[in-house]
Amino acid sequence: MFCNPPYGREVGKWVEKAYKESKKDNTKVVMLIPARTDTKYFHDYIYHKVREIRFVKGRLKFGDAVNAAPFPSVVVVF
Repeated sequence: MFCNPPYGREVGKWVEKAYKESKKDNTKVVMLIPARTDTKYFHDYIYHKVREIRFVKGRLKFGDAVNAAPFPSVVVVF
């Protein structure tokens, strides 16, 4: 499953859910989220717990947007 959750204060709940779902048999979860390594959810559910983590170089820009995201991003594979 791929998940690009809303980037608000609730992103930690999405990460927790993805982590728990990934524990089910034959389940892989891929998330595109802000690279907020200082958060509790990052250390509880991502750091040393994911199959793979890829930090995106630069800032994401979607479609014809003029401005890029105001934060770095990361792809995590549970």
